[in-house]
Amino acid sequence: MNTEKTKKPLSRKRKIAYAIILVFFLLLGGEMVRSNTVIQVEDFEYKRDSVPDSFDGVKIVSVTDYHNHGGSYEDKLIKTIKDQSPDYIFLVGDITDRHRTDLDDVGRFFKKCVDIAPCYLVYGNHELALQQKSGEFERYNEKAKDAGVTILAGDIIELDRGEDSIYLAGIDTITSLNDLDEQMEGLDTSKPLLWLHHYPENFEQLTAYAKDHGFKDTLFFCGHAHGGLIELGPTYIGLYAPGQGICPKYTSGAYYSGSSEMLLSRGCGNSGYTLRVFDPFHLIVCTLRK
Repeated sequence: MNTEKTKKPLSRKRKIAYAIILVFFLLLGGEMVRSNTVIQVEDFEYKRDSVPDSFDGVKIVSVTDYHNHGGSYEDKLIKTIKDQSPDYIFLVGDITDRHRTDLDDVGRFFKKCVDIAPCYLVYGNHELALQQKSGEFERYNEKAKDAGVTILAGDIIELDRGEDSIYLAGIDTITSLNDLDEQMEGLDTSKPLLWLHHYPENFEQLTAYAKDHGFKDTLFFCGHAHGGLIELGPTYIGLYAPGQGICPKYTSGAYYSGSSEMLLSRGCGNSGYTLRVFDPFHLIVCTLRK
């Protein structure tokens, strides 16, 4: 007597369900590959009457959250930066990674960037974390300075072109604002102020500070949010960002507060084992316009 049970063929509805699930995971896998390998270049124009004639058409590339990727990806990123023909490169924090620190690799990356255009750097949380490792923060600074990168750590400097100049500020934490008080005195507030700061969640506070010191036009360059890691398509609504938590307010692109503007990059790399979905690597290019 045959006791084996005859297997029933899958119903049409179940086949369709399985097919839909398979297609979903294939698309999700493809999207994860795209988000974690593709570099999206996004162009912005900053138009203000205060922009001096000599700076009309000046192009700035903002690089954030590179996180020591190295390898062939580094070559890809450097080529993408070079293709934009920038006049300045702003390195807005987390160029290294505290989980996989390779300062020799960072030094090579700095040199490749400086070969393209003058570079200005502020610290992110991963750079500041190097202070907990004996000598590594000092070595990081040496690598930057040896390459010719200008570090802004509670500083305001002037960028000169022709007979004109604009201001560039950089702080590593919000508590560093006090370091700028004396430097703010006597500045020509009719000029635009460009400002590098890793953390977008401080945008409103920094805007108020610049306004209190008389600056009408302030342009901030920030990073840190990684686009919210998982974004809802083209909406820039993210799932989570460090410093902002669930459903962060600031994830990507341009934000405004009065006459101040923030350009927020989703970053050019991942930290540790984090991955992105619908959130490709992001290089911001800003052209100043009179």
